Amino acid sequence: MIKYVYGDVIFLENIAMNYMILFSTAKLARSDYNKLKLLIASALGAVYSVFYCLPGYEYLYTWFLKILFSLFIVIVAFTPYKLKELTRLISMFYIITFVYGGAAFGLYYLISGIKQSYKGIFFFQDFSTKLLLLSVIISYFIVRYSWDYTVQRLRREKVISRANICLNGKKIFISALVDTGNSLNDPISKLPVVVVEYSSIKDIIPYELKKIFEENKESNINLIASVLSQSEWLTRFRLIPFKSLGADNALMIGFKPDEFNIELDNENQAIKELIIGIYNKRLSRDGEYNALIHPDILSFHSGGENSA
Repeated sequence: MIKYVYGDVIFLENIAMNYMILFSTAKLARSDYNKLKLLIASALGAVYSVFYCLPGYEYLYTWFLKILFSLFIVIVAFTPYKLKELTRLISMFYIITFVYGGAAFGLYYLISGIKQSYKGIFFFQDFSTKLLLLSVIISYFIVRYSWDYTVQRLRREKVISRANICLNGKKIFISALVDTGNSLNDPISKLPVVVVEYSSIKDIIPYELKKIFEENKESNINLIASVLSQSEWLTRFRLIPFKSLGADNALMIGFKPDEFNIELDNENQAIKELIIGIYNKRLSRDGEYNALIHPDILSFHSGGENSA
């Protein structure tokens, strides 16, 4: 049975596929791009694909030349000026290529199954343009809507640290997120404030303060002043002004702990110069963390004392 291969169809299919891969690379790498340069690079890649079907050009498809040509395409598309940027773009290019190729293979297998194979190599038969287009669309949405979530989780894993707070012989453990938006400082001592959920810290604070938070009266300044004035820990506690959604002049109850330990760069660091602020709401919807670390606290890292 004679099979015909149409070069124009292969060229058009590949130029569309290449453009989608390069476009996705630009978007996910957050790199500047020019549509014309993406189209030129896509066309060059499509020409390379056409040569695969012509006799006498098999030498162009060794693994070394394939890698070299993919580098050439990325350079044409984005013109990176630094090796680090080129490495980042080529890595993203290969990741997206594998995702797109995997989606196309998976969709074909789901619809048609594997009908022909030889020595572990699978052959696609009647892989229509519609099926290719559908696989490209599915791949794009998979990459677009899963990538940001994956990157966000990886970033959070890097900035969420385990910590513990000691007060009056009691200790609690928290998961703390380094938050660049947290710029709270104690107005008296000017020390940075670590914001902690009340539910996580209630076991170590005095009963009088627990009652205030349990009754949701932490905004009652007169009551707070009355309670603190009668507490034996009066000198330890602070009132910290802050802004939040719907409250421009709110007050947060804070205290200076006996000890605060946090894991930084796989080392347990003891930091003494800080204030713990108590927040009577959730800081994370999914419970991934229950405290917000003031970024200035990281400056104590180099001078912090190692804790046993």
